[in-house]
Amino acid sequence: MTAQFNDVFRFQDKDFAVAGISAGELFQPADFGLFPIPASTACWRGYVAVFTISESHLILDALSVNLQETKAPTINGILPEPPASRFKLFNNVYNNLNVRLYYTGGLLLGHDFISELYVHMGFHPAWKYKEVFELFFENGRLTGEFDRSEKAVEIRHAAQESSSAGKPDKMPTKKEISDFVERSFDRTYKKGE
Repeated sequence: MTAQFNDVFRFQDKDFAVAGISAGELFQPADFGLFPIPASTACWRGYVAVFTISESHLILDALSVNLQETKAPTINGILPEPPASRFKLFNNVYNNLNVRLYYTGGLLLGHDFISELYVHMGFHPAWKYKEVFELFFENGRLTGEFDRSEKAVEIRHAAQESSSAGKPDKMPTKKEISDFVERSFDRTYKKGE
């Protein structure tokens, strides 16, 4: 398995990784007639989305998607473009979509990843970033934003203490490995915690 490409959230003039989602997904590609196939081992979902906020509303701004079909549908009147060099893994790139989304729940956004915490598996959790924000949405409308960077530091310290207190000579069981893999690909979290 491989570390996965994160979705991007443009917030406060920076690109944050979407590191946690409290309730389902922000959108479903199938709702737009898209049925992605894996782009690589680093993107089993077959797509990477870029989100932003406009007039206090959650927006799908861009989407890079790998499709088996040769002709991709329009989204919000936008046709896909050929991939730019950095998105060669995806055969369809949609820009300036301005699609309003109606997600209800929380999001954890991470910026400035701590490279020493890199694990070659799944999505990295919010506590592996120096700057963390939690955003709350109700039917796509932003209802709250909170700086959770200090909480991320606390969780990071607890995780590092826990791993250093483990038994290094003991091999993990198949169940422990399976649980680790499952957690690595799960971006869900409990809103407000």
